[in-house]
Amino acid sequence: MSSASPRDERVLLLARLSARLARCPDLDSLVESTLGALDELFGFSHSLLLLVDERGDRLYTIASRGYDAEGVGSEVRMGEGVIGMVAERAESMRVGNLRQMLAYARTVRRVYEARGGEAPSREIPLPGLARAESQVAVPAMVLGQLVGVLAIESETKVAFRVEDEALLGVVATLVASAIEIDWAHERAAADAGMGEVASRPVVTPPSPATTRVRFFTVDGSTFLDGDYLIKGVAGRVLWLLLGHHAREGRIDFTNKEVRLDPSLELPEFRDNLESRLILLKRRLDERDAPIRIDKTGRGRFRLLVDGVLRLEEVETER
Repeated sequence: MSSASPRDERVLLLARLSARLARCPDLDSLVESTLGALDELFGFSHSLLLLVDERGDRLYTIASRGYDAEGVGSEVRMGEGVIGMVAERAESMRVGNLRQMLAYARTVRRVYEARGGEAPSREIPLPGLARAESQVAVPAMVLGQLVGVLAIESETKVAFRVEDEALLGVVATLVASAIEIDWAHERAAADAGMGEVASRPVVTPPSPATTRVRFFTVDGSTFLDGDYLIKGVAGRVLWLLLGHHAREGRIDFTNKEVRLDPSLELPEFRDNLESRLILLKRRLDERDAPIRIDKTGRGRFRLLVDGVLRLEEVETER
């Protein structure tokens, strides 16, 4: 029987979580291990990790745990709801009566759509408990820069204490630092010319299945057989890859060549490409799409396509 106090137990569990994250070889496993450890070690069974987008005015979900739908790619505007306010203020927030705030957020959302905001068909619902009562959200920061927001929630009123908020803040800092290190390693590898691969043709296997891919240039929205998949940078990346695949039979790519493509208009600093590729991969897997992305090494990945694709680019609004 352990003689450690509850506080000591939490320190030991936090050390175990830190060790898990230190062993993660890439960003994909890092985000998965973080939410898994929050559940398995601390009992936070419903959690979300969102990262700041390239423009700095929204966050997008890169991973979730405990929900019926993973919701990767779902977005939150700065200042919107608990998560958006935490991002905007760069301060943690703990709420014990969440349902009133959710009702208010839904009202604001309806007004926004009525005034010509984005159509729901081009949005992925943010994962959340239908009867959520408590939530804690903390900023993930490094060197004074906001990287994202880490959040947990519960159906129990006042489920979380100030100690939970503090613990989540430590985890968020660990995650932000790890993401920054991963980003630095990836850029260093790209600058050193690592991960270059030669293109090679690929023969599409015989299949009666044809998937229609529609891409809207106005916002990068991408649809598979009429169903919304993704938009923004991730949508533009997918369209770029599919174009190379259709024209040249390419299946192997490097992050470096994608990053340097002028059509994506990525910022020179903190372009978040690695996280966008993870988001895209998870979204395709979640949809069980005939298109998949597999990582083949640091800064390298492979595009796998089943059947035949019919690509359609739309220049005007849908």
